[in-house]
Amino acid sequence: MNDASICPSCGGTLEDRSIQIDFRYKGRLIVVEGIPAQVCKDCGEQLVSASTSKDIDALLESGARPSRQITVPVLPFRHSAQA
Repeated sequence: MNDASICPSCGGTLEDRSIQIDFRYKGRLIVVEGIPAQVCKDCGEQLVSASTSKDIDALLESGARPSRQITVPVLPFRHSAQA
């Protein structure tokens, strides 16, 4: 095992996976899926390469049409003292 397959957060083992990440972009919530990443089997840390990060930025700026839409629930946060 080389250093590239060791999690920088916990020292666990990284594996290649496809992930999804949500972004706030120009006031909108956008989910990008199918992102290549390394994910720690132990702590779940997700690492995306600089090249992939640049590709995500370009995708967000491109105005590409979404492949699908989802509905996201929104919950108000209330401190226990206010409940």
